[in-house]
Amino acid sequence: MAGIIPADEIRRLQRRINRLLEDWGLTELESRYLEEMQRIQKRIDDLMKESELTNIERNVMMPLADVSETEEALMIIIDLPGIEKQDVDITIQDGEIRVIAERKAGSEISDKEYYKRERIHTKFYRTIKLPIAVKAEEARAQLNNGILEVTIPKEMIAARRRISID
Repeated sequence: MAGIIPADEIRRLQRRINRLLEDWGLTELESRYLEEMQRIQKRIDDLMKESELTNIERNVMMPLADVSETEEALMIIIDLPGIEKQDVDITIQDGEIRVIAERKAGSEISDKEYYKRERIHTKFYRTIKLPIAVKAEEARAQLNNGILEVTIPKEMIAARRRISID
């Protein structure tokens, strides 16, 4: 999850590791631990890239989802707290279902002074690879109390029939 570790903390840790390596005077030939230190530095670099997301990317959340199967259909349940049905877009294409939703912060009131403001504009985005063939055109969805339930009928494959040889 991006944004959990502040970027400044990661930068400080990376500078400390670099100084430590310099202080030890380690070169590739002198250290048997250099490979491990390089792996740590690469992981820190990866964390830095994750933490340097744009503001838009920071406000995109991947909601939790359950995917189950009955004899007739595939059931997908996704948590979308605070979302209204008109703010949800569901598409099924190329064996995937994509759900995009937006929760807008309350209307801006300029004459109020906030001590704390945590309710912000948030986007939800989730793509799920469908494990079986489905009839996308017959899909149905319901949104109740922040829980999105999508039911997609399975594409029925003709039953196997054994053929005897004459």
